Amino acid sequence: MSTRSLLVLLAVLPFGVVAQVSTAPPRTEPAHAAPPAFNAPTLAVLRANRPAELDEAQWLKLMEQPVHQSLYPLRVTQAMRDTLDTKGLDLRFQYVMAQ
Repeated sequence: MSTRSLLVLLAVLPFGVVAQVSTAPPRTEPAHAAPPAFNAPTLAVLRANRPAELDEAQWLKLMEQPVHQSLYPLRVTQAMRDTLDTKGLDLRFQYVMAQ
């Protein structure tokens, strides 16, 4: 290798290293859990359908995952339909009319 090629390589090499280094700070999760991004009618139906063995935070965290949204159909009663705006319910969930 000639001296000129070696000098060009040594001049260009630091730019390649700098291009590989990430300057963004590492992403960390906050210590407190953020509330789910459900709208008010969907949140009311979710709270009404919460199993007794789970607390509300666990249930909402569970229902944030798309796989659980399709596995657990949410029961909607006539009283819920009378008091809630059912047009505003989140369409990612399955709803079943209950008595």
